[in-house]
Amino acid sequence: MYDFIDLHCHILSGIDDGAKDTEMMTRMLDIAYSDGIKTICLTPHFKIYRFNDAEEISKYNQDIQKAYELACCYAKNTYPDMTLLLGNEIMYHNDMFDSLVSSKCHTISTTSYVLVEFPPHISSFDLKNATSKLLRKGFHPIIAHVERYNALLNSHSLLKELKESGAIIQINSNSITRFKFGKVARFIRKALKNKLVDIVCTDSHNDTSFPPTLSKAYRKVCKRYGNDYSKKIFHDNQFMIINNKH
Repeated sequence: MYDFIDLHCHILSGIDDGAKDTEMMTRMLDIAYSDGIKTICLTPHFKIYRFNDAEEISKYNQDIQKAYELACCYAKNTYPDMTLLLGNEIMYHNDMFDSLVSSKCHTISTTSYVLVEFPPHISSFDLKNATSKLLRKGFHPIIAHVERYNALLNSHSLLKELKESGAIIQINSNSITRFKFGKVARFIRKALKNKLVDIVCTDSHNDTSFPPTLSKAYRKVCKRYGNDYSKKIFHDNQFMIINNKH
């Protein structure tokens, strides 16, 4: 059995709307490890509109680094075979390329892959335009939790178009296990059936209602869509990303 890799989570303590303190952060790392997740990219939110100036951004990044070092210290002492990486979940903005180049925000573990989120009601045009801009600048956009965007829920052809253009399609593990009926459930089933999903991540925010687990979703995907595809979207594609392979 191979280990899981999680490229989207909010485990760092006191940074965003994820772990509230060090105790919750360590509990979340415990949960992830016991669930079979041995490699994690910690991706605190980066929303440019929340900062008043460059000094605030610098302070935020310093806080991230301190929390990351604390998490790494705990992992090293408790789980020597666990690897922690660092990145951001970046809310798309017009100056995103400049933000990345100037290190205001960060790609997945210094690779060319960038985890990007959008407002839920983003239009199809703006979604395609943003993806195209990032690709032209040499970045590989990982579109976070695609099941949250109305434009994609209403159009599988758009999802397929984005994937074929070079975007990486990510869905949340709890969306696979939680939604059994309705529009989101139908969207996820169709996306998995047509192999449009590239990676499954936890997007975990706490140790109770939104824990860092992948195994339950993995078993469900295995049962319905096969072991080979499951391995690809819970491990293999993530492995390619963190090693900056295309």
